[in-house]
Amino acid sequence: MPNLKTSSLGRGLSSLIPSKGAPQNDNVVSNERPLEEGVLVPVSPAPPERQNVGGELKYVPIHLVSANPHQPRSSFAEESLEEMTRSVKEQGILQPLVVTAQDGGRYELVVGERRLRAAKRAGLNAVPVIVREASEQQKLELALIENIMREDLNPIELALAYQKYLDEFELTHEDASHRLGKSRSGISNTMRLLQLPEEIKQAVREGRLSDAHAKIIVGLPTVEQQLDMYRRVVERGLSINRMRVEIQKMGGTKEARLKIYPQDEELQKKLRQYLGTRVSIQRSGYKGKIIIDFFNYDEMVEIANKVLGESK
Repeated sequence: MPNLKTSSLGRGLSSLIPSKGAPQNDNVVSNERPLEEGVLVPVSPAPPERQNVGGELKYVPIHLVSANPHQPRSSFAEESLEEMTRSVKEQGILQPLVVTAQDGGRYELVVGERRLRAAKRAGLNAVPVIVREASEQQKLELALIENIMREDLNPIELALAYQKYLDEFELTHEDASHRLGKSRSGISNTMRLLQLPEEIKQAVREGRLSDAHAKIIVGLPTVEQQLDMYRRVVERGLSINRMRVEIQKMGGTKEARLKIYPQDEELQKKLRQYLGTRVSIQRSGYKGKIIIDFFNYDEMVEIANKVLGESK
């Protein structure tokens, strides 16, 4: 389990990029000047003996920079990318890319996918980069944080990114919440969108259905009901409130039909805090069941150990 206390991710992207007053090395630039052929060159180098505690800032050939394999974003709006390309042509790249050094003098992108694509379109053959050390987990975390901060991911891309993050690094939703600065419920609710039929997920990707609508539709008990409600929303332009009325006519969502007794709410809250996962109490009279959610094998074992009193 990663050490959450030692991670620099809580400080966001600022922990990767040196502040204006931070000491720089001999490759640092005080200004960016694009040449006619699209090459950016360093200006006013600092003395070579100065060390840059925030990472090495330098210019590197663009063909030596590879894309981030953990980039959670699968599509980039053409209009937005073209707008950035025009800006790069006129002003150069105003914020350096963040990369890690690779074998053979190459670099792997950590942060700045859109800037890299725009630079290639603009015909630049050198780009400013900050060279940092980062683990595979940090690369994915930083790419996620950048996109979350800029709201660049569509809801399905974000759900897939969360899923990949949890699976690859064997994290719980609670871990992800702490490291990414997002609420645990927000992460869980977003990931539930992956349970939707592909037709509905594609509509969310394309913006034809809002994630707010989708998060309610996913609560319907059958795929047939989910597709029926989705088509009603799209064809009739139903608002959230109107959709809720329509869903009630269908019998309501699974969540809406669950009855929570007031005296159970405190117990449910304590169980969630102790087990670190979603817990729901469902009962009728004195009978019922306690449902405990888990999202990967390790989380299941961890919960079981707590229930059995075998946790460390």
